[in-house]
Amino acid sequence: MKKCLFPIVLVLALLVHKQTEAHPTGNLIMAGDKVLWSYVYPIEDKGHYACVMMWDKNSQNKPKPLIVSEFNASDFMLYANDTILYIIERRFIQSADKYKFRILKSNQGTQPTEIWPWQNDKMRIGEGGFRMNSDNEIVFCRYPNIYIKKKEGQTKPYFEFAEPIKKIRAIGKNKFLLISDNQVWLTDSSGDILQNWNNLTENVEGEIALNRNMIFDADWQKGKLLIAYWGKRSFEIIGENGKRKVIKQYSKPWVPHWVAFDNSQKFLFSSKMEFNGNNPEPELLLFKNEPIEIWTKQ
Repeated sequence: MKKCLFPIVLVLALLVHKQTEAHPTGNLIMAGDKVLWSYVYPIEDKGHYACVMMWDKNSQNKPKPLIVSEFNASDFMLYANDTILYIIERRFIQSADKYKFRILKSNQGTQPTEIWPWQNDKMRIGEGGFRMNSDNEIVFCRYPNIYIKKKEGQTKPYFEFAEPIKKIRAIGKNKFLLISDNQVWLTDSSGDILQNWNNLTENVEGEIALNRNMIFDADWQKGKLLIAYWGKRSFEIIGENGKRKVIKQYSKPWVPHWVAFDNSQKFLFSSKMEFNGNNPEPELLLFKNEPIEIWTKQ
């Protein structure tokens, strides 16, 4: 059995389940001056040894791995509270047909240390996004709901929401973005809606990657919404006035994955997915007025 390859997009995961390409579950975040994202290392690795890549935006150095998993069929998921980085490492144990996870912590890009030991992972914790309330408590999304779990406790519902949610993104310490295929909501920590964007998908002409016309990821800053629109193969921004603008348009075989705001700058992550037996080629761009390439297959 091959592991799920994409974050909490269940139908999509089933479609790519049997493909030979290895592409990680994960995300793209800011932690202080560091930009971090998850992938496999090396990029051509067929064993799916996951890594967390890190780039210091104030340096001239190239991105480098912060941590590489010791296990194949592994993934990393990320959350940052200012400069404090929390990492969920997950591994699939084929002989037992089950997942395990642990949680690590890092500050200022130091070598991560374990704060939650390996344990069974029936709910794919972190795959749909998460927030650490403390070292001992996690809030996470598992489609279609949001849950909370203490280090030594049971998993319980966190708050009820009227719509099914596939992914959450923590905005500061007190807000969430809730993401579905076609809608995004900004809420407080109790689930009360502060702002919402609906009908985000459009009628798309031409071939849609894996036939999934959906919003894959989103980030919010000062009233603006940044989205990775999988179906349209585009990165787009919606301003405070509701005006929508494409800032980067791809064509087949490229698809957008993850986004992150950094004040007036934007980080955009995409992959070249050809399903030809090779791993997807990644591309991380820093978008100011024009895109600047940060990381890609060399």
